[in-house]
Amino acid sequence: MDISRFEKFDAAVAENLPDTINKILGLKRKKKYCAVGFITTDDFYGFYLSWKYTYRIDKFYDWKNGINPTFLYQPLVDVVDASKDINLLERSNEKWEFAKAVLAVLEKNIKALPDEVFTKNCYNREDVLFFATTSDGDYIDEMLDESIKMFNSADTFKKYRL
Repeated sequence: MDISRFEKFDAAVAENLPDTINKILGLKRKKKYCAVGFITTDDFYGFYLSWKYTYRIDKFYDWKNGINPTFLYQPLVDVVDASKDINLLERSNEKWEFAKAVLAVLEKNIKALPDEVFTKNCYNREDVLFFATTSDGDYIDEMLDESIKMFNSADTFKKYRL
């Protein structure tokens, strides 16, 4: 997968993700856990950001906290619209490669979050579990499993008993 097609999405996430995570963590300073999910549609038409102060990420589709930040929507929609060579409506190797490229962009930016985003809200980095998946259709479990491995440290795995 040519990652260069994700440059604008990557730049938008890099610019806006720290403030967004800061706001989420600031809502409930120093809970024991906070899980943050990047939820997309089956055809990758933008992300919905959801979170819950829990160590369980089951039933993430029913979580009440959520936002639709512009930086997680339009820049990714532009990538999808420019990717005419991939049928994102059907399960395929190309679609899975696209999914992994999207996860790689998120991984890079999650790992680049400044420690201050966590510490000023009385969290340690390992207190927050990040994941991404689709809300329905193809690759729900695959994206969930892959993203948890990509986005989180061994310390987070221990804390969340994964």
